Amino acid sequence: MPCEKGFGINFYLYSMTNHSIQKRNLSFLWLAQTMSQAGDAIYQLALLWLVLEISNSPIITGFIAMSAYLPALLFGLFAGVFSDKFNRFKLMIFSNVGQALTVVIIPFLLLNGHDSLWLICGLAFLRSCFNTFFQPALQSFIPMLFPRDGIVKINAILATSGQIAWMIGPFFAGVLLTLVSLPNLFLVDAVSFILSIGFLLFIVQPNLPIGTKGASQWDELKSGLSFLYSQKPLYWMIIITFINNLFIMGPAIVGLPILVKSSLHGTASDFAFIEGCMAAGALIGSFLVTKLTGKLSNGLIWGIGLFLDGITYSFIYWTNSVEMTMLMIFFHGIGIPLIMVSRTSIVQMHTPNKFHGRLFSVVHLGVVGTTAISTALVGLITSMISVKLLFHVIGIGAALCGIVAMAVPSLRKLK
Repeated sequence: MPCEKGFGINFYLYSMTNHSIQKRNLSFLWLAQTMSQAGDAIYQLALLWLVLEISNSPIITGFIAMSAYLPALLFGLFAGVFSDKFNRFKLMIFSNVGQALTVVIIPFLLLNGHDSLWLICGLAFLRSCFNTFFQPALQSFIPMLFPRDGIVKINAILATSGQIAWMIGPFFAGVLLTLVSLPNLFLVDAVSFILSIGFLLFIVQPNLPIGTKGASQWDELKSGLSFLYSQKPLYWMIIITFINNLFIMGPAIVGLPILVKSSLHGTASDFAFIEGCMAAGALIGSFLVTKLTGKLSNGLIWGIGLFLDGITYSFIYWTNSVEMTMLMIFFHGIGIPLIMVSRTSIVQMHTPNKFHGRLFSVVHLGVVGTTAISTALVGLITSMISVKLLFHVIGIGAALCGIVAMAVPSLRKLK
């Protein structure tokens, strides 16, 4: 297993003498992630429903959703270079501050009668620019705080922050919408980032050197991509991630609100509760990952997750009520942590920390970057065919990605 000598020695001393600090760090990192991701859940719901209300157009909704994910496609790889060259913790703080300041502008515009979709599109793009720096920095920062032999468990625990956040956030948004107007949800998102920053500031960091400041960003990027290409199982795992998310992410982001509003004739609150059911299923999935770890390889868990994630989407074709959709989405959510936790752990455990920023920027590109393309396509396709048929087709395609992952020995046997 690749390992930097200096990193290993320093981290060994840190972990042996600071076990209580590790518990403290895990607690505050979990709280910070729960806060910010609950805000993300509320923001996503508010943004998509707002655009649907203003435009009443699936195509425009898909375009606005694309603008919110496009920065990962444009700048994601260089965000990983920054993560490997500079202080990852400071990048995380910088990202949260930028997102809070950006999102707070939206309700002030709306409350003053400025409901231009172009302005909303620009702010969604800017908020996503700041977020592009956060994910590679976070995933690279985690192995600096915790030992490699427990990294799967750590990732599973941290993943529950997202599931709880995406369960509480939409339900909270659904309740809020009965009391306040839609623009106020953006203020809640801004506050969530401020609270997240407060928790992050309590984290104690090990004194570990990272990066080589002498090399150019372009050279650093090329060296990271060359390393990834030399690691064939990881390389093909990323390729499958790109293909799978091209199927899954657009329907997940744009397809669900269109399904609820146009096909099921539901409300914003119905959409919020469906999103909450997905998060509840994902919480069960995180618990399942911890039980499967050690019994199955991470590669096999990842393949199972891909298959479950896709096949459950195809079942939405037969749903005819909000309640039935909530049930289907719950089972869909179970597969999400199987994918995310196993994939993150594979990268963290099988590669040197000095490359983590660049490698996770590629993963982020595969998840969020393809979302920009997928959301735009969904908006266009649902203007021509029923959204239920779309879910059925893309679900089968995504499930096939899981079958390929489980069938290839080098992927299936990744520890």
